[in-house]
Amino acid sequence: MKKIILLSFILAGYFSSVAQLSDLRYFIRFTDKNNSPYSIGNPSAYLSARAIQRRANQNITIDNIDLPVNPQYIDSLLAHGATTFNKSKWFNGVTVSVPDSATLNAILSLPFVQNASHVWKKANGSGKNKFEAITPIQQSSLRLAQPVETQSYNYGLSYNQIHIMNGEYLHNLGFRGEGMVITLLDGGFYHADQLPVFDSLNADNRILGTWDFVADEASVYEDDGHGEAVLSCIASNMPDSLIGTAPEASFYLLRSEDVPRENIIEEYNWASAAEYADSVGTDVISSSLGYTTFDNFIFQGDTLPSENNHTYNDMNGNTCPSSIAADIAVSRGILVLTSAGNSGNDPWHYISAPSDGDSVLSIAAVGPDGFHADFSSYGPSSDGNVKPNVAAQGAYTVVQGTDGLISIYGFGTSFACPVLAGSATCLWQAHPTASAMEIHDAIQQSANYALAPNDSLGYGIPDFALAHSILSGIDENTSPSDALIVYPNPVNEDIRFLLNEKRKGIIGVELFDLTGKLICAAKLFSDGIHSNKLSGLHNLSKGIYMLKVTTGERVLMKRVMKMN
Repeated sequence: MKKIILLSFILAGYFSSVAQLSDLRYFIRFTDKNNSPYSIGNPSAYLSARAIQRRANQNITIDNIDLPVNPQYIDSLLAHGATTFNKSKWFNGVTVSVPDSATLNAILSLPFVQNASHVWKKANGSGKNKFEAITPIQQSSLRLAQPVETQSYNYGLSYNQIHIMNGEYLHNLGFRGEGMVITLLDGGFYHADQLPVFDSLNADNRILGTWDFVADEASVYEDDGHGEAVLSCIASNMPDSLIGTAPEASFYLLRSEDVPRENIIEEYNWASAAEYADSVGTDVISSSLGYTTFDNFIFQGDTLPSENNHTYNDMNGNTCPSSIAADIAVSRGILVLTSAGNSGNDPWHYISAPSDGDSVLSIAAVGPDGFHADFSSYGPSSDGNVKPNVAAQGAYTVVQGTDGLISIYGFGTSFACPVLAGSATCLWQAHPTASAMEIHDAIQQSANYALAPNDSLGYGIPDFALAHSILSGIDENTSPSDALIVYPNPVNEDIRFLLNEKRKGIIGVELFDLTGKLICAAKLFSDGIHSNKLSGLHNLSKGIYMLKVTTGERVLMKRVMKMN
């Protein structure tokens, strides 16, 4: 304890030579939550009924992490002269500013204070805008699908970004996000309460709440427009122009990002916002934010790097504050999706926090043709996990522009993330008894590189029809990939398959569509050497099916595509 206090004294002395302490903010971490008025036995005092039910549905117990920060500790900081900002129960602390080093030292001497970390400095000159427009170095040719009307929506030019994941399949089944709650963490949602593309969202009162964790106020509609464009990828309902991937979902809109600046306090803001999302009963968090390095500061005319800068080694899921918070959110039963980052062409190159979180779905960007967008950041995480996890369209993405016009030139993993998050929400709506990690895993398993994930797109582009099938109990990955071989695949009239095992006997063969409906069944003899054939499928509609073969006590599954 004395060593931590000593280091904090040195930290305070160093920064007090750079600026007045009132120009700085610190995160004060407490040692415990003892003698708190809150208890595990009375969660309704700090969690909504929906948040409690989400835990119950996934067999998640309420524990000490869920308890709010002890308010008596915060009162003591105030009494010592500190000004408090956002609290974090997951990190058990609070962000503060202090008038002088004496106040900071007095706070560090309190028995329930563990340490202090410098997290923010007052702006000195202009910072960097992390949401500057992206121009890909190698733009693939623009091959957007023509405007398409399906049985659900007239998607307009937004059809491609949904269809590339087979997201319209869920819409056609009636799963469009109704009854689900998504929280967006971003830098502001400029005029989202006024734009026509959000007319139905606002008319139905499906924006359930807002909060600005930067300015400590309720309004988020006068700030940066990045979040508004992100929201449009999910919530839009403008036929023939822009349809979002979950156009009937409900939302909390939270500002945690101070766009013109980059300080590590934004990661602590992120944690506080995620805690808010948890407490109100959010199902899904979608965050198009990422953290690597932070603004420099000026000292005696020299430009010095921030002491909080991350390195690639920090991208291990257990170091960066936002990554730790994101994984805690998943442990509370929330599905968390984050953009992988736009550093594919930059010296940094790799994913950013919090997308390195072990349980987080990190989303890469592809163009309309399904190939990796050159700006999209690369994995793996520094501890070797597959990152990004999956991919969605993030180049030439149709989004709502801040000028009130629909633009087809959205570039960034910022847009790939919400596009996929909306479809993930619809998938969970279709399978309400699934856990967050079961949704996470089904999305990965359904993707086109599931058997050979890579460092640019991870498991690849999900197929939400297949993910729906997996969660319905028809899972082609329940057996080794080479145990059942279908060729050719896609198929025409007959399905030829080979059992890669030397066994003779009667086998059961069944073909299902992706809703789980049995199309046909047969009993065939396998000699353990030659292929078998399931015939009579010339009237079968084109689409994706699941072939199930039962041999003795083994059940083998394989996805089959019918082309015409």
